[in-house]
Amino acid sequence: MRTTEADPKFVAHALVEALPYVQRWSGKTVVVKYGGAAQVDPALADAVMMDVVLLAQVGVRVVLVHGGGPAVSEMGRRLGLPTRFVDGLRVTDDETMRVAQQVQVGGVNRDIVAALGRRGGRAIGLSGHDCGGWMRATPRQHRSLSTGEPVDLGRVGDISHVNAGVLLGLMETGLTPVVAPVATDDAFGSLNVNADSVATAVAGAMKAHKLVFLTDVSGIRGADGQVVASLGRERLRGWMADGTVSGGMIPKAEACLDALDAGVAQVTVADGRVAHALLLELLTDAGIGTQVLL
Repeated sequence: MRTTEADPKFVAHALVEALPYVQRWSGKTVVVKYGGAAQVDPALADAVMMDVVLLAQVGVRVVLVHGGGPAVSEMGRRLGLPTRFVDGLRVTDDETMRVAQQVQVGGVNRDIVAALGRRGGRAIGLSGHDCGGWMRATPRQHRSLSTGEPVDLGRVGDISHVNAGVLLGLMETGLTPVVAPVATDDAFGSLNVNADSVATAVAGAMKAHKLVFLTDVSGIRGADGQVVASLGRERLRGWMADGTVSGGMIPKAEACLDALDAGVAQVTVADGRVAHALLLELLTDAGIGTQVLL
């Protein structure tokens, strides 16, 4: 629908600003970890879907890895299953794993594929069980942070192998892979995996040009409390060592470093509470959040 309300100069400037970034990212692989407010708030969720479809239309090869822990907890509550966490990790017995698989793979994943389809995208949902077990994991060996004693987390895993060829083959046909954080062990049993870890492993296996974490924070803050636009990995390691980066940001920072060490060119911790954060990060001069570079 045509309108006369928009400022033509502003619109033209935005399109011209985006052009070199479209040229830069066309044909490149970008892995996006989708979770937090961006996944829960309907308006933000729709904005992410539009961003992914638009990026695909201009040739960016996007892989979307989603979370869904709150949905699993809610379904478990409805079914009367106890929810137990150790050091922030969900203890996943066989029954909870079944619920997690149903919610993540049969629910959240399908909903995202459908949402992309409604926006004109072509997506395909995947879990580790597909394509002969393309994403494998091993049971996590965990020791309590408080006691140092071994803790049985049940069906919780750490990614051990990603067949990047499966994802690359799908993208060659114009499909956007949507990955649920459920992997398989060598016996094809299901293992629940942290979605950040899945995104990191997928990006590393694909040697992605960029990994974007959509989070509920503005970015990584320096010693003065201000969000920094970019920093190198050695500086980030130093901030983790001296306590500048602490608390809940530590796991995200570790994921950034793991991705860079695995061959990902750049990682961004982006504020998913901002509508169209992906487009702002990839197609504008300013970007959004904090970019961590080699």
